[in-house]
Amino acid sequence: MAGSAFWPGKRETMQRYFTDEKLSIGEIFTASADDTHHMKNVMRFRPGDAFHMVDGSRHTFLCEITSAGETVECRPLELVEESPELPVDIIVYCPLLKGEKFDWMIQKATELGAHTFSIYNADRSIVKLDEKKRRKRIERYMKIIREASEQSRRQHIPEIGFVPAVKELSLDAFDHVLFAYEGNASNPAASLHETLQALSAGDRIAFIFGPEGGFSEAETEALSGQNSIRLGPRILRAETAPLYALSAISATFE
Repeated sequence: MAGSAFWPGKRETMQRYFTDEKLSIGEIFTASADDTHHMKNVMRFRPGDAFHMVDGSRHTFLCEITSAGETVECRPLELVEESPELPVDIIVYCPLLKGEKFDWMIQKATELGAHTFSIYNADRSIVKLDEKKRRKRIERYMKIIREASEQSRRQHIPEIGFVPAVKELSLDAFDHVLFAYEGNASNPAASLHETLQALSAGDRIAFIFGPEGGFSEAETEALSGQNSIRLGPRILRAETAPLYALSAISATFE
């Protein structure tokens, strides 16, 4: 980061926000209604206080508050040089889980660097939603993901949405498709460590995880052409498996 633009008595915080706008140094912009509420009522910002804002081009700016009335006006001061994202794009394919397990998983997976979440209907999924409930869930999940992205100081907010069942997925656009399954005679599983050695920075990777009841025979057959991966010698819960994989990928590449 360039030399600080601050002086005694002014607060520079670690707080981060996101905007779809494209920012320019010195050009004042207005914070969104949600960010205004957080800045004024949670952070208690006042003119001169500073924070980070990631703009629509995924550039991070050190900004200062210029006024804090009904709206909060802000000025970008300098560009922040950082590289918080994983060097590979991990698209997490997983079904919904019971209770708050899914909320917890996407929050932690966002902190660990997941690029996208794709929710599919598994044969053994316990949670089934109609279209109206799906829309409400996505709104809640996006709030969780955005807050986790801010907290973990990312430059990218992962997207999340529903996709077809595993048996109907089109996976041709990925450099690698990893299937978190202990394997069988026709599709023996490799260790995650061995598999990660074949990945390269810039790769786009689909990582497919199963539901609490495991994959059905039809699903394992549909994915038999993909790379079957063992996630260690222990059986992991459905909400733990993506976090294990993301942690291993982070340790390998960062």
